[in-house]
Amino acid sequence: MRAAAAVAGVAAAFALATTPASAVTGVNVGTSARGGWNDHCNYTGAYGCLYYSPNGAGGIFEGYGYYADLSGYTFSDGHSVRNNAASIGNATTNCNSTTWVSPHSGGDYNWVSSGRGGNLTSSNPVLRNNEASFDATASCT
Repeated sequence: MRAAAAVAGVAAAFALATTPASAVTGVNVGTSARGGWNDHCNYTGAYGCLYYSPNGAGGIFEGYGYYADLSGYTFSDGHSVRNNAASIGNATTNCNSTTWVSPHSGGDYNWVSSGRGGNLTSSNPVLRNNEASFDATASCT
């Protein structure tokens, strides 16, 4: 009986160890072209922006590089940036702006190409009010 339980325990541990990790999902949410609401980001001189509200409204976070962890940053209206953004904008001419659910570019992500903006996804994957890192760089390759 003990031997059977031990074998079952080893088999269960092996099954857990060999179970593949769930796939990371990335979504291009860039629906607004230059000249639309994304111009808020263009006017600031930032490379990329996160917005507190949908459609580039509400407080703005101006991105000038890579932010491994958004904790401690605030929107222009005083709200914390981490886990509070609803939309994203990109003011570069040749780079993507991306936000991830985990610090250090981990997990699911939403992105927009240069000169675009869009609302963060509310499902599959959920990034609206669920973002922890942000890349808004102007020197991409």
